[in-house]
Amino acid sequence: MIPRAVPLDVAVTTKAGVTVVTPAGMLDVATAPHLRDVLLKCIADQPDAVVVDLDLLELRKAYTLSVFTVVARRTADWSGVPLILVSGPHGSSRLQLHSKAISRFLPVYDDLQRALEAARNPPPRRVTRLRLPPQPQSAATARQLTITTCELWGCPEFADDAAAVATELLANAILHAATDSELRLELRRGLLSVALTDSGPGAPVLREPADALRVGGFGLRIVDSIAATWGWAPRSDGSKVVWAVLRGRPVRRPGRRASGE
Repeated sequence: MIPRAVPLDVAVTTKAGVTVVTPAGMLDVATAPHLRDVLLKCIADQPDAVVVDLDLLELRKAYTLSVFTVVARRTADWSGVPLILVSGPHGSSRLQLHSKAISRFLPVYDDLQRALEAARNPPPRRVTRLRLPPQPQSAATARQLTITTCELWGCPEFADDAAAVATELLANAILHAATDSELRLELRRGLLSVALTDSGPGAPVLREPADALRVGGFGLRIVDSIAATWGWAPRSDGSKVVWAVLRGRPVRRPGRRASGE
């Protein structure tokens, strides 16, 4: 006899800029993808932090808790949003034991209040945002914001590449989405992420060079050639974010020779 599947309900609320996710039911191989997708969308929304309260979660197999480390790895490159777990005072001893093991990779707290306090004191990072209309002059605005921000943050080595990426992402959004966009720059751990949110339908497509007869549509290939990594993610409101991560390159100062010269 095949056991009846136990559903997993996932509630999402917001507390002072922090997204709180409360899964209730059985976490197993059938329900883990749903929880994963909800968490990815919550992180793509870019709150101050995402806190997952495990108090109402039932665990069939310990390895299904790896859904949290999978989400953390998939978003670590481009997003500085912390993912925090709460083992909960009423959770099963088995769940608490295995969630403690995850604490080697993710912060785990015993109660929600302590997790929320930690979420309001995240690791240092710098973030700036700008809303842009779907107009050609917005590309120049995005480029200037990016260059100025890199100068203000003391990381001029990112300026040229970041400006090129921001310009191409915005041009792509204007061409295919034709909606307002939000440009987001974030500096942390020596990496600069450039992200653009729009409400256009469909996923971004990396055109092949063989499509030479097509007019436009090659902005993402330029992004691909510049960025250390790039990708996209759907957001909870149906919009999407396209992001690229840059690693800094040394800036050569006048009168100094590069290493090896």
